[in-house]
Amino acid sequence: MSSLTALLAAAPGGRALVIDHDAYATAVLRQGSEIPWGDLAALTGHVAQVQALLDPDAVFVNAEAFYDAYLAATPDLVSALGKRSRTGYALRTLLGDEPAVERLVLTMRTLADSTRRRVVLSVPSPARWLLRAHDRAGTGLDEVSEDHADSASMYLAEWLGRLGSPPLGLLLLDARARRGDSATLEFPERAGGYTSLTNVAGHFDWTLAVRFASSVDVAGDVTRAVVLPDAFWHGEGEAPRDGARLVLTTIPADAPPETVLLRRALLKEG
Repeated sequence: MSSLTALLAAAPGGRALVIDHDAYATAVLRQGSEIPWGDLAALTGHVAQVQALLDPDAVFVNAEAFYDAYLAATPDLVSALGKRSRTGYALRTLLGDEPAVERLVLTMRTLADSTRRRVVLSVPSPARWLLRAHDRAGTGLDEVSEDHADSASMYLAEWLGRLGSPPLGLLLLDARARRGDSATLEFPERAGGYTSLTNVAGHFDWTLAVRFASSVDVAGDVTRAVVLPDAFWHGEGEAPRDGARLVLTTIPADAPPETVLLRRALLKEG
């Protein structure tokens, strides 16, 4: 059974709602305070609040946010990222830090156990994480080629293999650009485009998907998946009713709390 099949089987009506709630929860639940990625007890309490409020069908774990917090507390690792300027060195060094891997694994298992939900692990796509690691190291790239991204995918695959077998429902590669990205991509990323990642995902029976701004590409799966736009949480548009079984969405930080609760209730009706 694939991880996505297990996620869908546990969801009400066989349709799973996956919510990236970090920005919204930071604004509404934490009143602007950062999510406590470095304090597992506090993080578990925070996630419990999110689950009680929004009732998503999976625990959304943002690996990039986790590593940002880890780097903020580990200045020696930040320095190590910039020791070499060659393409890929910063990302390989970041992903090779064993204490970070161990902490991430513990975080995922603890959150899955406490919520009784599978984890959706969101990581930047290989190309995106490559350029952001270089930016963090101070060795920014002008562009990211397909060959560069393929090499980065191998580092990412090796890192994934060291996670063991956490209770994943989905491995989500986020290919969206964000403000501050210093380099441009020369090619489009897609779920089946990284053999090393599809191989490691297949080994662990993890479902691999790539998220774009308005769509999601699920590798080797015919499950209909959709992305709900941010505007939905501002009261615009309807809930998906076209047979979608996997619904991904981000609740924006400025979404009105009353509207969010009404729209969440609408999704439950669907």
